[in-house]
Amino acid sequence: MGEFRATFGGDGVLSDAIVVSGAEAETALALRPLGSELNLLETVDDVTPVAGDHGVGLSGRNEWVTYDLLLETFAYNPGLLHYEVAIEPHAQLPTGTVELEWKFVNPDTGEEVAANMEFFAERASFAAPIFYAYSETLDATLLYWFDLTRINPFIEVTRYGPAGTAGHRGRTFGHTLTSTDLRKLPTGESVALYDAYLFLTPGRPADEGAMFEDFLLQVSDIYDLIAKPEISLPDWQALAQETLTDLDDPDTWVELNGKRYWRAYVSDTRQSAEAITQLDVGLGAARYAARYGDEQATRIAELAEATLEDFYNPLFGLVQNSGPIAVTGSQGRGDTWYELGHVLKMAEWGLLGSEVAADIALRSADAWMEYAHAVDYRFHRFYNFPDPDNPAAAWQGSEREPDASGGYAYYMLLLLELTGEERFLEEAKAAVEALAGHGFLLAYETHITAQAAAACARLWQITGDPHYLALSYGPLANLVRLAWIWEVDYGPAAEATTFWGLNPTQRSGVITPKEQYEAWIYLDEYLRLVHGAVDPSVEKLVAEFLKYTLVTLAYTLPPLAPEGVATENPAAYSTVAANRLDLYIPLEDMRDSWGTWGAIGQEVYGAGMAPTLAALAYREINGVTVYSGYPAVLTEDNTAVITGIPPYETPVQLFGATLETFATTSCGEAVCATVPGGAMLSFEPN
Repeated sequence: MGEFRATFGGDGVLSDAIVVSGAEAETALALRPLGSELNLLETVDDVTPVAGDHGVGLSGRNEWVTYDLLLETFAYNPGLLHYEVAIEPHAQLPTGTVELEWKFVNPDTGEEVAANMEFFAERASFAAPIFYAYSETLDATLLYWFDLTRINPFIEVTRYGPAGTAGHRGRTFGHTLTSTDLRKLPTGESVALYDAYLFLTPGRPADEGAMFEDFLLQVSDIYDLIAKPEISLPDWQALAQETLTDLDDPDTWVELNGKRYWRAYVSDTRQSAEAITQLDVGLGAARYAARYGDEQATRIAELAEATLEDFYNPLFGLVQNSGPIAVTGSQGRGDTWYELGHVLKMAEWGLLGSEVAADIALRSADAWMEYAHAVDYRFHRFYNFPDPDNPAAAWQGSEREPDASGGYAYYMLLLLELTGEERFLEEAKAAVEALAGHGFLLAYETHITAQAAAACARLWQITGDPHYLALSYGPLANLVRLAWIWEVDYGPAAEATTFWGLNPTQRSGVITPKEQYEAWIYLDEYLRLVHGAVDPSVEKLVAEFLKYTLVTLAYTLPPLAPEGVATENPAAYSTVAANRLDLYIPLEDMRDSWGTWGAIGQEVYGAGMAPTLAALAYREINGVTVYSGYPAVLTEDNTAVITGIPPYETPVQLFGATLETFATTSCGEAVCATVPGGAMLSFEPN
């Protein structure tokens, strides 16, 4: 284990524990499955070396259970330890308290000692089952990872709530199971109880940049070892057609002043609208129309485009969310990610050819630059719009949205693309510097966090300065922490894929299509720009997110969701009382099997998902459509290359061509193959 070693046995005070210690530290870690009172290792009947000199198997039987424990270290990953424990109960659980399995101890006396932990990242609800911290007494940085996917049978039998593992309490950390969970296990059946990793590195990261990089590289190493579901790519082209058709359903829109406005939610009864929905639906349709020339998408885009001016408030100089303004009047206060997202989408739509959207994006620039300068690019969550009657209060606010500086930089770079004006480039450069200093609290809204990474990639492409690639690791690390890097394979949701689902915020333990499909847009761009320029481990994680997102998000469409997981009666808002599970409009909230999907509603403001993914994931390269989990890029010598790294693989579909080199099968109108990351695609058009 590099500068650490793992030992077991002997006659000392810790003979009943696996002890992990450094060469000189006065503190060690003791591993006792189930804790001190019910410690499985008090009885060891057999010790078997495995994996050469890098592992050991322990097994035993006591009054209530038989167990098998595997402990592994890795020569190519010094400091990394893996352990798994399976048990088979044969009697009632004795009296005793179940404790977290790891404890900080004095290796000479066996007594507990203070951990003095500085937590860089704790587990976000339902997201990556980790914590990442520095222990002063151990003088080491710890990354703890629990492979929840491998204990799905335990979760199924006990109805265990997996949101809380990994956990820590005082001087202990580990798996948060309880004696109540253990009593639910049937006798005579073996079940995996633990499957976890501990990555120890000496000392504390030198700075925030080193912390983010170390985290990403260590997660990447563990990712190689955890369970991952097998997948096939959904037909986003067909799903887009279903969504576009359903956007004509009267439950998705309201007519105001003779115009159609799409509602925020299916069956929303409010006689008003939101800019976020018009931009999501309209831009998604515009992307699809630009890619395929589809008449239905063109009509929807035109209807949405006709509403855009109704949300621009000349008093504020920017786009507000509530509208149309003729109905709602001026909005009382702003929420940065909303209004920033509006002008950013206007700019994106402008780059697709909408003169209306481009004009609004540019008209809003001065107000946004004034706001950015007033807060030194450290944007508030809630803030005051400019008011001629109280100019001193303009842009004052409360709380922070740290990643908004990256979203703002991305908006500036879109304006640079629209106009060529150098001032927008300088604004973007200044804004991304405000991304530093927030640690794992950088992410506020995760699609904005992804915009921050893409802004850094664009700045690197423009300037060639590697500083921007290093800066991008902060947003990426935050996104990895908030991703469901485990698979729900219990209860009714077992029929869906949840792997690499993405929480929308730090505190929201749900997968939300709006935030995740937009994160896909910006990380897709990120990877296409930086392919081969970032650490391969980082490229691998981004590529895997992109691949699994295409699969996971399909299940947010009610007709594809597993039977029985979604409610027809959302209850989050009084104005949204019904879901339409026949419509291909995504459920706002995808959960595990113990939660109810769609409890918030169906987000029409995320209905641009299917048209967008159908437009952007199917990329035309040299006259051939390539649909791949990892983005395909065209190199300078006109060679098509799949991003990502080997040996990781992705499904690939080619339309209108024959793929050479790789074995293919016919899949409808396409040929399908499994292709390793980094591979060149050699194809012959039909």
